[in-house]
Amino acid sequence: MATDTKSTIIALYKDLFKLYVAGDVDALEKLYTTDCKCISPSLQKQNYGQSVIYRGLQGMKESCKEVVGTGMCFKIKGECDDVVISDDEGMAYITVCLEVSKPDGTPGGTGTNLCIYKKVEGAYLVSADIYF
Repeated sequence: MATDTKSTIIALYKDLFKLYVAGDVDALEKLYTTDCKCISPSLQKQNYGQSVIYRGLQGMKESCKEVVGTGMCFKIKGECDDVVISDDEGMAYITVCLEVSKPDGTPGGTGTNLCIYKKVEGAYLVSADIYF
């Protein structure tokens, strides 16, 4: 069962990443719990709750358009296989390395994303989204 859950979490993260890069904030919002937390070095403080995340994603959408317009490329570096699942499968944790490339293909930076998924009414939703 844990292998199936691991595959599910990897697929959910890849979907989340695609939506993020596409700037589809309406679809992204539905992937977060109502009490989710977002923590990032670029934020002054932690952001709490789905509506706050939604407003942050709306702002990010404009930023993404600007960045994508410059030709910068976001991608997952390596495999998305660092997944830990709680014994009761109520929580899952995925750590992913991210990479940004400049338009000429040279590296533009790297970062790490830790997403903590919580099972809510049978579906895994992001409970905490942490960038470092």
